[in-house]
Amino acid sequence: ALGREAIVDGGLDRDAIAEVVRRNQGQVMFCYEQGLQSDPQLSGRVAIKWVIDGNGAVKMAGIENSTLNSKIIEDCIVARLKSWRFPLPRGGVDVSVTYPFLLKRAG
Repeated sequence: ALGREAIVDGGLDRDAIAEVVRRNQGQVMFCYEQGLQSDPQLSGRVAIKWVIDGNGAVKMAGIENSTLNSKIIEDCIVARLKSWRFPLPRGGVDVSVTYPFLLKRAG
């Protein structure tokens, strides 16, 4: 995850969002590892855009841009992300987030 490159518009700070992303990083890696089974050379950067509603739930999520070229992995990450819970935004406003993930094999 590239938290310092995240774009956050609204009532949550970047660190609060990065903490939730960090806690759920295993779900992103699970999706990536599934894709590696069919293509061991797969790597790239996936930027996901999502909206957090006033209750801290993800009300919309999708791919902003990607160099991964794997719809299966991208769809898996988006599906997982939709279940994440975030802190309540200040003022109960919707928060728009664009967050990049760099996916590459370790080692």
